[in-house]
Amino acid sequence: MGEDEEIEAGGDSDSVDAMLAEWRSEWPGLDVSSSEVIARLLRAARLLEDLFASGLRRQGGMPIANVGDFDLLQALRRGGPPYALTPGQLRQALIVSSAGLTGRLNRLEREGWIERGPSPVDGRSTLVRLSEEGRASFDRAVERHFTLERDVLSVLEPKEHAEVADALRKILVFLEAETG
Repeated sequence: MGEDEEIEAGGDSDSVDAMLAEWRSEWPGLDVSSSEVIARLLRAARLLEDLFASGLRRQGGMPIANVGDFDLLQALRRGGPPYALTPGQLRQALIVSSAGLTGRLNRLEREGWIERGPSPVDGRSTLVRLSEEGRASFDRAVERHFTLERDVLSVLEPKEHAEVADALRKILVFLEAETG
C-alpha cells in the first residue's frame, strides 16, 4: 500500500498531507516525517487560537481582547480566592516578557477585569487580582470556552483522546526541560 493509499485508508487528508506530498515530489530523499506531527501541532495551535479568539470576540458581556488576556485571566481565576497573583507569578504562568505582561495588565485594568494594589504580606510587592465584575464575566466566558474545547475534541474517541493527551504530555515535558 502506497503512502497516498494509506492516507485514504486512515481517513481524510489535510493540508499537511499536501505539504508532505510536495516535499516527496520535490526532494524525494529528504526525511520530513517529523512534520507529520510537528506541522500538525503548529497548524492546529494556530487554528485553535483563531477559533478561541473569534469566540472571545463574539461573547456577550465584558469583551476579552485576545487569547493572551484570556490566559492571564485564567491564571488568576484558577488560583482560587482571593484570585490574586504577583506579576512575577503571572510571568511564570504565562511565559511572557515583563513588557508584554505590563501591556496586558494595563489594558485589563482599564477594561475593569483586574485591580492592582500592594500585597498585604509585602508592601513592596504588587498583587494583581480579578475584580468582582471581572470574575463574574470570566466565569461565564470560561464555561463557553471549555464547551468549545470539548466540541473540537469530540472528533476523537475516548481512547484516542487519552492517547493524544499522553503523547502531547511527553513532548511538553521534553520541551519544558529543554527550555527550562
